[in-house]
Amino acid sequence: MPDYTNRTFICSVLFLDIVEYSARSVAEQIRLKERFNAVLMEAITGVATDDRIILDTGDGAAVSFLGDPEDALFAGMSLRDSVSGGQELTGGGPRLQIRVGVNLGPVRLVKDINGQPNIIGDGINVAQRVMSFAEPGQILVSRSYYDVMARLSEDYSKLFHYEGAKTDKHVREHEVYAIGVAPGSLRRTLPPPAPKPAMRLPSFRIPKLPRLNPRRWAAALRVNSKLLLAAPLAFTLVVGTGVVARGYRNSDGEGKAAAAPKAEPRSTAVQTAKAEVAAAPKAKEPETVVATAPASSRDAVIHVVALPWAEVYVDGARQGVSPPLRSIPIKPGRHRVELRNSSFPSHVQTVEVKPGAEINIRHRFRR
Repeated sequence: MPDYTNRTFICSVLFLDIVEYSARSVAEQIRLKERFNAVLMEAITGVATDDRIILDTGDGAAVSFLGDPEDALFAGMSLRDSVSGGQELTGGGPRLQIRVGVNLGPVRLVKDINGQPNIIGDGINVAQRVMSFAEPGQILVSRSYYDVMARLSEDYSKLFHYEGAKTDKHVREHEVYAIGVAPGSLRRTLPPPAPKPAMRLPSFRIPKLPRLNPRRWAAALRVNSKLLLAAPLAFTLVVGTGVVARGYRNSDGEGKAAAAPKAEPRSTAVQTAKAEVAAAPKAKEPETVVATAPASSRDAVIHVVALPWAEVYVDGARQGVSPPLRSIPIKPGRHRVELRNSSFPSHVQTVEVKPGAEINIRHRFRR
Protein backbone atom coordinates (compact mmCIF):
# COMPACT_ATOMS: atom_id res chain seq x y z
CA MET A 1 0.00 0.00 0.00
CA PRO A 2 1.32 3.50 -0.76
CA ASP A 3 2.49 5.54 2.22
CA TYR A 4 -0.56 7.66 3.12
CA THR A 5 0.51 8.16 6.75
CA ASN A 6 -0.85 11.24 8.55
CA ARG A 7 -3.35 12.00 5.80
CA THR A 8 -7.07 12.52 6.34
CA PHE A 9 -9.57 10.64 4.15
CA ILE A 10 -13.34 10.71 3.79
CA CYS A 11 -14.06 7.01 3.47
CA SER A 12 -16.64 4.31 4.21
CA VAL A 13 -16.03 2.31 7.39
CA LEU A 14 -17.57 -1.14 7.92
CA PHE A 15 -17.58 -2.13 11.61
CA LEU A 16 -18.33 -5.79 12.41
CA ASP A 17 -19.01 -7.51 15.73
CA ILE A 18 -19.42 -11.22 16.55
CA VAL A 19 -22.52 -11.62 18.70
CA GLU A 20 -21.84 -13.01 22.22
CA TYR A 21 -18.20 -13.58 21.38
CA SER A 22 -16.87 -12.81 24.87
CA ALA A 23 -19.34 -15.25 26.46
CA ARG A 24 -17.83 -18.22 24.59
CA SER A 25 -15.00 -20.46 25.66
CA VAL A 26 -11.56 -19.92 24.21
CA ALA A 27 -11.89 -22.95 21.94
CA GLU A 28 -15.24 -21.69 20.61
CA GLN A 29 -13.82 -18.17 20.16
CA ILE A 30 -10.99 -19.52 18.03
CA ARG A 31 -13.37 -21.46 15.78
CA LEU A 32 -15.80 -18.53 15.55
CA LYS A 33 -12.95 -16.16 14.60
CA GLU A 34 -11.65 -18.56 11.95
CA ARG A 35 -15.11 -18.78 10.40
CA PHE A 36 -15.51 -14.99 10.65
CA ASN A 37 -12.15 -14.30 8.98
CA ALA A 38 -13.00 -16.68 6.13
CA VAL A 39 -16.35 -15.04 5.29
CA LEU A 40 -14.85 -11.54 5.68
CA MET A 41 -12.02 -12.19 3.21
CA GLU A 42 -14.51 -13.71 0.77
CA ALA A 43 -16.75 -10.64 1.02
CA ILE A 44 -13.95 -8.17 0.17
CA THR A 45 -12.21 -10.27 -2.49
CA GLY A 46 -13.19 -7.85 -5.27
CA VAL A 47 -11.75 -4.78 -3.50
CA ALA A 48 -8.19 -3.82 -4.39
CA THR A 49 -5.67 -4.17 -1.58
CA ASP A 50 -4.67 -0.51 -1.83
CA ASP A 51 -8.32 0.53 -1.40
CA ARG A 52 -8.93 -1.12 1.98
CA ILE A 53 -7.47 -1.28 5.50
CA ILE A 54 -8.53 -4.10 7.86
CA LEU A 55 -8.21 -3.76 11.63
CA ASP A 56 -8.73 -6.69 13.97
CA THR A 57 -10.81 -5.60 16.97
CA GLY A 58 -10.70 -8.93 18.80
CA ASP A 59 -14.40 -9.71 18.70
CA GLY A 60 -14.79 -8.44 15.15
CA ALA A 61 -13.11 -6.17 12.63
CA ALA A 62 -13.20 -2.69 11.13
CA VAL A 63 -12.68 -2.28 7.38
CA SER A 64 -12.04 1.15 5.87
CA PHE A 65 -12.75 1.46 2.15
CA LEU A 66 -10.72 4.28 0.59
CA GLY A 67 -12.36 3.87 -2.83
CA ASP A 68 -16.01 3.51 -3.84
CA PRO A 69 -18.64 3.76 -1.05
CA GLU A 70 -20.46 0.88 -2.75
CA ASP A 71 -17.68 -1.46 -1.58
CA ALA A 72 -18.91 -1.21 2.02
CA LEU A 73 -22.53 -1.84 0.98
CA PHE A 74 -21.85 -4.99 -0.99
CA ALA A 75 -19.30 -6.33 1.51
CA GLY A 76 -21.79 -5.89 4.38
CA MET A 77 -24.63 -7.60 2.50
CA SER A 78 -22.31 -10.44 1.47
CA LEU A 79 -21.29 -11.00 5.10
CA ARG A 80 -24.87 -10.91 6.31
CA ASP A 81 -26.05 -13.37 3.67
CA SER A 82 -23.11 -15.71 4.31
CA VAL A 83 -23.85 -16.14 8.02
CA SER A 84 -27.64 -15.87 7.99
CA GLY A 85 -29.01 -19.27 8.95
CA GLY A 86 -25.38 -20.34 9.09
CA GLN A 87 -24.18 -23.78 10.00
CA GLU A 88 -23.21 -24.65 13.53
CA LEU A 89 -19.55 -25.18 14.33
CA THR A 90 -18.08 -28.63 14.02
CA GLY A 91 -18.72 -30.56 17.22
CA GLY A 92 -22.00 -28.86 18.03
CA GLY A 93 -20.65 -25.38 18.76
CA PRO A 94 -22.65 -22.13 18.30
CA ARG A 95 -23.25 -20.71 14.86
CA LEU A 96 -21.70 -17.44 13.77
CA GLN A 97 -23.85 -14.29 14.13
CA ILE A 98 -22.70 -10.76 13.39
CA ARG A 99 -23.86 -7.17 13.66
CA VAL A 100 -22.80 -4.60 11.05
CA GLY A 101 -22.50 -0.82 11.17
CA VAL A 102 -21.51 1.44 8.26
CA ASN A 103 -20.53 5.11 8.32
CA LEU A 104 -19.08 7.66 5.92
CA GLY A 105 -16.77 10.11 7.62
CA PRO A 106 -13.24 11.42 8.14
CA VAL A 107 -10.42 9.13 9.28
CA ARG A 108 -6.69 9.65 9.61
CA LEU A 109 -4.24 6.98 8.56
CA VAL A 110 -1.45 6.45 11.12
CA LYS A 111 0.99 3.71 12.13
CA ASP A 112 0.39 1.63 15.25
CA ILE A 113 2.96 0.52 17.80
CA ASN A 114 4.06 -2.29 15.48
CA GLY A 115 4.54 0.04 12.52
CA GLN A 116 1.41 -1.28 10.77
CA PRO A 117 -1.24 0.98 9.18
CA ASN A 118 -4.06 1.98 11.53
CA ILE A 119 -6.99 4.37 11.33
CA ILE A 120 -8.39 6.78 13.88
CA GLY A 121 -11.01 9.49 13.76
CA ASP A 122 -14.73 10.20 13.88
CA GLY A 123 -15.43 8.04 10.84
CA ILE A 124 -14.56 4.80 12.64
CA ASN A 125 -15.97 5.94 16.00
CA VAL A 126 -19.42 6.62 14.53
CA ALA A 127 -19.35 3.31 12.64
CA GLN A 128 -18.85 1.50 15.95
CA ARG A 129 -21.70 3.44 17.61
CA VAL A 130 -24.05 2.66 14.70
CA MET A 131 -23.10 -1.02 14.88
CA SER A 132 -23.93 -1.12 18.60
CA PHE A 133 -27.58 -0.25 17.75
CA ALA A 134 -27.94 -3.19 15.33
CA GLU A 135 -29.62 -6.50 16.09
CA PRO A 136 -27.91 -9.83 15.29
CA GLY A 137 -27.90 -10.27 11.51
CA GLN A 138 -28.82 -6.61 10.89
CA ILE A 139 -26.94 -3.89 8.97
CA LEU A 140 -27.37 -0.29 10.12
CA VAL A 141 -25.87 2.74 8.39
CA SER A 142 -25.42 6.38 9.39
CA ARG A 143 -27.23 9.33 7.86
CA SER A 144 -24.08 10.50 6.03
CA TYR A 145 -23.64 7.13 4.34
CA TYR A 146 -27.32 6.93 3.41
CA ASP A 147 -27.28 10.41 1.86
CA VAL A 148 -24.49 9.42 -0.52
CA MET A 149 -25.80 5.98 -1.50
CA ALA A 150 -29.38 7.14 -1.99
CA ARG A 151 -28.21 9.59 -4.63
CA LEU A 152 -26.00 7.15 -6.50
CA SER A 153 -28.89 5.02 -7.71
CA GLU A 154 -32.63 4.73 -7.20
CA ASP A 155 -32.17 0.99 -6.67
CA TYR A 156 -29.82 1.70 -3.78
CA SER A 157 -32.23 4.13 -2.14
CA LYS A 158 -34.92 1.44 -2.03
CA LEU A 159 -32.68 -0.78 0.10
CA PHE A 160 -32.69 1.57 3.12
CA HIS A 161 -35.40 1.88 5.78
CA TYR A 162 -35.34 4.66 8.37
CA GLU A 163 -34.98 3.27 11.91
CA GLY A 164 -35.12 6.57 13.77
CA ALA A 165 -32.68 8.50 15.94
CA LYS A 166 -30.56 6.60 18.45
CA THR A 167 -28.51 8.03 21.34
CA ASP A 168 -25.14 6.51 22.26
CA LYS A 169 -23.48 6.36 25.69
CA HIS A 170 -21.89 9.74 25.06
CA VAL A 171 -25.36 11.30 24.59
CA ARG A 172 -24.72 11.78 20.90
CA GLU A 173 -27.69 11.31 18.61
CA HIS A 174 -27.41 9.26 15.41
CA GLU A 175 -30.01 8.85 12.66
CA VAL A 176 -29.72 5.29 11.41
CA TYR A 177 -31.08 3.34 8.43
CA ALA A 178 -31.42 -0.43 8.06
CA ILE A 179 -30.48 -2.27 4.86
CA GLY A 180 -33.11 -4.70 3.63
CA VAL A 181 -32.76 -7.73 1.40
CA ALA A 182 -31.34 -6.82 -2.00
CA PRO A 183 -33.22 -8.05 -5.09
CA GLY A 184 -31.39 -10.48 -7.33
CA SER A 185 -31.32 -7.94 -10.16
CA LEU A 186 -29.33 -5.39 -8.14
CA ARG A 187 -25.88 -4.81 -9.55
CA ARG A 188 -23.17 -2.30 -8.89
CA THR A 189 -23.58 0.84 -11.01
CA LEU A 190 -20.04 1.78 -11.93
CA PRO A 191 -19.44 4.74 -14.26
CA PRO A 192 -18.54 3.68 -17.80
CA PRO A 193 -14.83 3.96 -18.63
CA ALA A 194 -13.80 7.09 -20.44
CA PRO A 195 -13.59 6.44 -24.19
CA LYS A 196 -10.09 6.33 -25.53
CA PRO A 197 -9.32 8.85 -28.28
CA ALA A 198 -9.40 7.15 -31.65
CA MET A 199 -6.24 7.37 -33.71
CA ARG A 200 -7.10 8.14 -37.30
CA LEU A 201 -4.48 7.27 -39.86
CA PRO A 202 -3.86 9.84 -42.60
CA SER A 203 -5.18 8.96 -46.02
CA PHE A 204 -2.74 8.54 -48.86
CA ARG A 205 -3.48 9.80 -52.36
CA ILE A 206 -1.65 8.17 -55.23
CA PRO A 207 -1.01 10.73 -57.97
CA LYS A 208 -2.17 9.86 -61.43
CA LEU A 209 0.49 9.68 -64.12
CA PRO A 210 -0.27 11.32 -67.43
CA ARG A 211 -1.39 8.98 -70.16
CA LEU A 212 0.89 9.27 -73.22
CA ASN A 213 -0.07 8.54 -76.73
CA PRO A 214 1.81 5.52 -78.16
CA ARG A 215 3.17 7.76 -80.91
CA ARG A 216 4.58 10.12 -78.27
CA TRP A 217 6.27 7.17 -76.51
CA ALA A 218 7.85 6.11 -79.80
CA ALA A 219 9.05 9.65 -80.47
CA ALA A 220 10.57 9.86 -76.98
CA LEU A 221 12.39 6.57 -77.51
CA ARG A 222 13.78 7.78 -80.85
CA VAL A 223 14.95 11.00 -79.21
CA ASN A 224 16.73 9.14 -76.42
CA SER A 225 18.47 6.75 -78.85
CA LYS A 226 19.68 9.66 -81.02
CA LEU A 227 20.96 11.49 -77.97
CA LEU A 228 22.92 8.42 -76.93
CA LEU A 229 24.49 8.22 -80.38
CA ALA A 230 25.32 11.94 -80.42
CA ALA A 231 26.84 12.00 -76.92
CA PRO A 232 30.25 10.47 -77.89
CA LEU A 233 30.60 12.95 -80.79
CA ALA A 234 29.87 15.92 -78.52
CA PHE A 235 32.36 14.65 -75.94
CA THR A 236 35.07 14.33 -78.59
CA LEU A 237 34.48 17.88 -79.82
CA VAL A 238 34.73 19.31 -76.30
CA VAL A 239 37.92 17.45 -75.44
CA GLY A 240 39.57 18.27 -78.79
CA THR A 241 38.74 21.94 -78.46
CA GLY A 242 40.32 22.03 -75.01
CA VAL A 243 43.54 20.41 -76.23
CA VAL A 244 43.97 22.81 -79.15
CA ALA A 245 43.21 25.84 -76.95
CA ARG A 246 46.14 25.09 -74.66
CA GLY A 247 48.44 26.89 -77.20
CA TYR A 248 52.00 26.24 -78.48
CA ARG A 249 55.43 27.85 -78.49
CA ASN A 250 56.86 29.37 -81.70
CA SER A 251 60.45 29.39 -82.68
CA ASP A 252 61.06 32.62 -80.70
CA GLY A 253 60.06 30.89 -77.50
CA GLU A 254 57.05 33.08 -76.94
CA GLY A 255 53.90 31.38 -76.06
CA LYS A 256 50.96 32.02 -78.31
CA ALA A 257 47.48 30.83 -78.01
CA ALA A 258 46.41 28.77 -80.93
CA ALA A 259 43.35 29.92 -82.67
CA ALA A 260 40.46 27.72 -81.84
CA PRO A 261 39.05 25.96 -84.80
CA LYS A 262 35.64 26.92 -85.86
CA ALA A 263 32.99 24.70 -84.47
CA GLU A 264 31.48 22.52 -87.06
CA PRO A 265 27.78 22.84 -87.51
CA ARG A 266 25.82 20.35 -85.48
CA SER A 267 24.61 17.33 -87.18
CA THR A 268 21.12 17.17 -88.39
CA ALA A 269 20.46 14.16 -86.13
CA VAL A 270 21.38 16.10 -82.99
CA GLN A 271 19.28 19.10 -83.97
CA THR A 272 16.35 16.86 -84.82
CA ALA A 273 16.70 15.03 -81.49
CA LYS A 274 16.65 18.26 -79.48
CA ALA A 275 13.65 19.54 -81.36
CA GLU A 276 11.70 16.35 -80.69
CA VAL A 277 12.67 16.40 -77.02
CA ALA A 278 11.40 19.97 -76.70
CA ALA A 279 8.18 19.05 -78.49
CA ALA A 280 7.55 15.94 -76.41
CA PRO A 281 5.41 16.62 -73.31
CA LYS A 282 7.18 16.13 -70.04
CA ALA A 283 5.69 13.60 -67.61
CA LYS A 284 4.66 15.14 -64.33
CA GLU A 285 6.69 14.19 -61.31
CA PRO A 286 4.65 12.09 -58.83
CA GLU A 287 3.53 14.10 -55.85
CA THR A 288 5.05 13.17 -52.48
CA VAL A 289 2.46 12.61 -49.73
CA VAL A 290 3.82 13.01 -46.21
CA ALA A 291 1.90 11.06 -43.52
CA THR A 292 1.34 13.23 -40.50
CA ALA A 293 -0.47 12.17 -37.31
CA PRO A 294 -3.49 14.32 -36.58
CA ALA A 295 -2.92 16.80 -33.80
CA SER A 296 -4.87 15.94 -30.71
CA SER A 297 -5.32 18.26 -27.78
CA ARG A 298 -4.21 16.89 -24.40
CA ASP A 299 -7.00 16.28 -21.91
CA ALA A 300 -6.94 18.10 -18.60
CA VAL A 301 -8.00 16.89 -15.13
CA ILE A 302 -10.15 18.50 -12.46
CA HIS A 303 -9.55 17.28 -8.89
CA VAL A 304 -12.57 17.74 -6.62
CA VAL A 305 -12.60 17.61 -2.81
CA ALA A 306 -16.02 18.32 -1.28
CA LEU A 307 -16.79 18.11 2.43
CA PRO A 308 -18.84 16.41 3.73
CA TRP A 309 -19.99 15.35 0.21
CA ALA A 310 -21.37 16.78 -3.02
CA GLU A 311 -22.85 15.81 -6.34
CA VAL A 312 -20.49 17.07 -9.05
CA TYR A 313 -21.84 18.59 -12.28
CA VAL A 314 -19.66 19.83 -15.15
CA ASP A 315 -21.44 21.97 -17.73
CA GLY A 316 -24.76 20.60 -16.40
CA ALA A 317 -23.76 16.92 -16.79
CA ARG A 318 -23.62 14.85 -13.60
CA GLN A 319 -20.19 13.25 -13.02
CA GLY A 320 -20.77 11.46 -9.70
CA VAL A 321 -20.54 12.02 -5.95
CA SER A 322 -17.45 13.29 -4.14
CA PRO A 323 -16.28 11.39 -2.20
CA PRO A 324 -15.42 8.87 -3.62
CA LEU A 325 -15.13 10.82 -6.88
CA ARG A 326 -11.70 12.46 -6.96
CA SER A 327 -10.65 13.24 -10.53
CA ILE A 328 -12.60 14.14 -13.68
CA PRO A 329 -10.96 14.09 -17.14
CA ILE A 330 -12.06 17.11 -19.16
CA LYS A 331 -11.38 18.80 -22.47
CA PRO A 332 -9.49 22.13 -22.51
CA GLY A 333 -11.60 25.26 -22.47
CA ARG A 334 -14.02 27.11 -20.18
CA HIS A 335 -16.22 24.90 -17.99
CA ARG A 336 -18.82 25.42 -15.29
CA VAL A 337 -18.35 23.20 -12.22
CA GLU A 338 -21.22 22.92 -9.73
CA LEU A 339 -21.15 21.13 -6.35
CA ARG A 340 -24.59 20.24 -4.96
CA ASN A 341 -25.49 19.12 -1.45
CA SER A 342 -29.14 18.82 -0.51
CA SER A 343 -28.51 20.38 2.90
CA PHE A 344 -26.61 23.47 1.68
CA PRO A 345 -26.66 26.02 -1.14
CA SER A 346 -24.87 24.91 -4.29
CA HIS A 347 -21.32 26.00 -4.98
CA VAL A 348 -20.65 27.12 -8.57
CA GLN A 349 -17.22 27.82 -10.03
CA THR A 350 -16.13 28.62 -13.58
CA VAL A 351 -12.67 27.41 -14.59
CA GLU A 352 -10.52 28.05 -17.65
CA VAL A 353 -8.70 24.79 -18.40
CA LYS A 354 -5.57 24.59 -20.52
CA PRO A 355 -4.35 21.41 -22.26
CA GLY A 356 -2.70 19.02 -19.80
CA ALA A 357 -3.55 21.22 -16.78
CA GLU A 358 -4.71 19.96 -13.37
CA ILE A 359 -7.32 22.09 -11.61
CA ASN A 360 -8.00 21.64 -7.88
CA ILE A 361 -11.45 22.53 -6.54
CA ARG A 362 -11.95 22.29 -2.77
CA HIS A 363 -15.13 23.32 -1.00
CA ARG A 364 -16.52 22.76 2.49
CA PHE A 365 -20.25 23.27 2.93
CA ARG A 366 -21.06 25.27 6.06
CA ARG A 367 -24.32 26.22 7.69
